[in-house]
Amino acid sequence: MCKRTFLRNVPDCLLIAAVIAVAVFPSVCAKADEMAATKEFDAHVAPLLARRCLSCHNSTDKKGGLDLSRVEAARQGGESGAVIVGGKPHESLLWERVSGDEMPPKEPLPADEKQRIQNWIAGGALWGSSPIDPFLVSTDNRAGYDWWSLEPVRQVEPPPVQNAAWPRNEIDHFVLARPEAAGLGPSKEADPRTLIRRLYFDLVGLPPTPEDVQRWTERLTDSQDGDAAYHELVDHLLDSPHYGERWARHWLDLVRYGESQGFERNKFRESAWKYRDLVVEAFNSDLPYDEFIRWQLAGDVLHPDDPLAVIASGFLAMGPYDLTAYNNGLPEMRAFAREEELEGLVATVSQAFLGLTVNCARCHDHKFDPITQREFYQISAALGGTYQGDERESLAPSARTAVQRHIAALQAEIDTLRQREQAAEHCQQDRIVARRSRLKAVVRLLSSGPVHTTVPQQPGPWRVLARGDYRQPGEVVAPRGIAAVQGVSPDWNLDEDAPEADRREALANWIADAGNPLTPRVIVNRLWGWHFSQGLVQTPSDFGFQGGLPSHPDLLDWLAGQLVNPPDGPPWSLKRIQRVIVTSATYRQSSSPVAKAIELDADNRLLWRVSPRRLDAETFRDTVLAVSGRLDLRLGGPGFRDYTVKSAGNNENYTVFDAVGPEFNRRSLYRTCVRSGTSPLLDVLDCPDPSVATPRRAVTSTPLQALMLLNNKFMEHYAAAFAERLQGEVPDDPAAKVRRAYVLAFAREPSTEEAAFARQYIADHGLAEFCLVLFNLNEFIFVD
Repeated sequence: MCKRTFLRNVPDCLLIAAVIAVAVFPSVCAKADEMAATKEFDAHVAPLLARRCLSCHNSTDKKGGLDLSRVEAARQGGESGAVIVGGKPHESLLWERVSGDEMPPKEPLPADEKQRIQNWIAGGALWGSSPIDPFLVSTDNRAGYDWWSLEPVRQVEPPPVQNAAWPRNEIDHFVLARPEAAGLGPSKEADPRTLIRRLYFDLVGLPPTPEDVQRWTERLTDSQDGDAAYHELVDHLLDSPHYGERWARHWLDLVRYGESQGFERNKFRESAWKYRDLVVEAFNSDLPYDEFIRWQLAGDVLHPDDPLAVIASGFLAMGPYDLTAYNNGLPEMRAFAREEELEGLVATVSQAFLGLTVNCARCHDHKFDPITQREFYQISAALGGTYQGDERESLAPSARTAVQRHIAALQAEIDTLRQREQAAEHCQQDRIVARRSRLKAVVRLLSSGPVHTTVPQQPGPWRVLARGDYRQPGEVVAPRGIAAVQGVSPDWNLDEDAPEADRREALANWIADAGNPLTPRVIVNRLWGWHFSQGLVQTPSDFGFQGGLPSHPDLLDWLAGQLVNPPDGPPWSLKRIQRVIVTSATYRQSSSPVAKAIELDADNRLLWRVSPRRLDAETFRDTVLAVSGRLDLRLGGPGFRDYTVKSAGNNENYTVFDAVGPEFNRRSLYRTCVRSGTSPLLDVLDCPDPSVATPRRAVTSTPLQALMLLNNKFMEHYAAAFAERLQGEVPDDPAAKVRRAYVLAFAREPSTEEAAFARQYIADHGLAEFCLVLFNLNEFIFVD
C-alpha cells in the first residue's frame, strides 16, 4: 500500500494524535530528563553540598561572598564571579576548586563525591528544591536530621554473650557484650553489706540502720532465699516515702528550684515549698512520666480542679524573677527582662525534657543542631502566656466538695494508722509513721491556700526577633514544635492567635507523645546516670552535636522502649525502670579496681564495675544526722530556715548561720532554698546554685572540704551528738562503743587493728573527737 493510500485510510483522530506526538515528544522527554535531574539533585547532590559546603557558604555565613544554599545565589557566584557554568565543568570555578583539592580546605572530597559534582555540572547543573536545607545530613561541624537522638527509638534485642551465666536481666546482655569484645569480663558481685548500703543511699538517700543491715544480710546470704530477698529489699525501698524525697532532689536540680526570686530584690516565695512536696509525692506515687510532664507544663489547664496538678505547673515559675525590671524599670527594661526570662524557661523545658538546647537558637539558627531561630520562637510562643511573680489559689471553687471528701478519706486513714502504730511491733512502727507522715503531706497540698505557680495571660502576636533583640520584631509565628524531631508531628494545628491554654496543652502533648524519641531516651538516661554517677550519654541535658554520644546506644533504646511500651505493667513507670536497673548484675558488681580494665577503660564507660561515688552534699548532711541519732524524718511542709533576713528598702538580704539543734534536724531537702543564702557546708560539697539548671553535679576534691568537715560547727555539734548516742546505747564498754560506732557509720564491725587504734584514740582525745574522725573518713563519705 502506498503512503498516500495508507494515510487516506487512517482515521482523522489518529492522524492528529500522531502529528501532536511528533511535535510534543521531544519536549516531554526533555521535561522527564529535567525531573530526573532534579530528583538526582535532591537525593544526592543537595546532601553532598549540605554536608561539605554549606557550613562556610550559606545565607548567613558567605565566605568569599558565596552562598550555595539557594539556586539564585549559587548562579550569581561570589567575590570571584560565577562559580557554576552549566554543562561545562572545566569552566566552572566550583569544579576547579573541588578537583584541585582546594575545597573543602580541611578535608578534600573523595573520588566518588568529586565525580558526582562533575556529573551534576556536566548535566546542566539543574537545581532541585531551593533553598537547600542545611540540616539534611550530619556533618563534622553540626548535626542534621539524621542525628542519632532525633531518630525514632529502635526495637532492639539483647545481644548474645559468651558468659551466659552472668546476666540477671536484659540489661546485662547489652553491658557484658562490650567488655567481652574488649577482652574484659565483669567484676564479681559485691558483698551483701555493700549492696544494702548502695541500695539505701541510691533509692532513699539515707544509710541503713544496723538492724536493717543485719536483717537483710541474713536473708541475702541465704542460698535459697537470697535473690528473692534482694528483690524484696528493692521493692521495700521503692515503696518507702523517703524514696520520693531522694529522687525529688534530682528533679529540683533541673528546674532551678528556689524559694526566693533572686536578683537584687530577692523577695521570698512563701508557698514555693508546695512544688517541692508535689514532686516528692509524684515520685512516691509513681505518677506516669508522661502525665508528670503534662502536669508540669499544663497541669492548671488540664486539671484545674486538682490542686496537685495546679501546684505542679509551678514548674513554669521556678526560675529567677527580676522584680526591679518589672515594677520599676522603663518599658525597654521590662521588655528585655521578659525576653531573658522566656529564654531561661525555653532552656529549662527543652533541656529537662528533650535534651535539646533550643535556647541557643534565640538569635540565629542553632550552630550545631537542626533547630532554626523560627522554631525557638515557635516554642517560646507556646510558653509566652506564662508569668510569675504572683501567687494564686490552688483549689478551684468547683472542686471544693470533691477535694474535701478526698481529704476526709485521707484523714480517716491517718487515724487508722495512728491506732495501728500503738499496737505494732517496733520494726513496723517506722513504716507506719512514715506512711502517716506522707498522707499528712498530701493533705497539706490538697488543702486550699495560695501557691506559687504560673499566672497565665493571653499573649499578643508572637514575633521572631532579629538577633534576639526585642527592638527588631519580625514575622508572626504560631506555636509549633521542632521539625527535626522524628516520630511526632511538629504541627499542632494552632493559629497565631491560639488561646494560651491550648498552647501549653499542645506543647505538653507533643513532648509527652509516645512517638517522641527524645523524651524517653532523656529520662531513662537520667535514671541511669543518677544510679551510676554517669549516664549512658554523659551530657544528660544535651543530646545534640555538642553533647556526648551514647556508650551503649542499643541499651539506651531498649530502656526507652521498656518505658513507653513495657511488656508488663503500665507505661511510663519510672519505678519499673529503676527496678530493672538495680536488680541487674551490672548494678550488683563490686567497685574493686582491676588493673587491666583500668588500663583499657579508666573512665569505666564499659561498665566493668560499679564506680565508687561520693555522697552528694545533702545526703552527706542527712547521713551525719542519721548516724548521730538526731534525724527528724517528718515529710513535707514549709522548710527550716538557717538564715536571718534583713530588709534594706525593697531588698531582702539573707545571712546564713550554723544551724544546729532540733528545729534544724530535718532532711536537707527541707532546707529553705533561697537564692544567695547558700550554706557553706553544702556549698563546699558541690551543692549547686539554684538559679541555674544542674543536670549533673560536679564532684570536686579540695582542701576546703577537709577543713570544713573537721572544723565546722555543724560537724562538731553532731559528732558530740553521736558520742552521746554511743554513751547512751553502750555506756560501760569501750570496746562495744567502738563496735557500735563502726556499725552505725559503716554498716560493719571494725577490724582488730581498727578497734585497738580506736580505743587508744578515744582514751587520748575523747569519744566526740573519735566520732568526728569517723565522719571524715572516705568510707563514710563514699559509697562503693
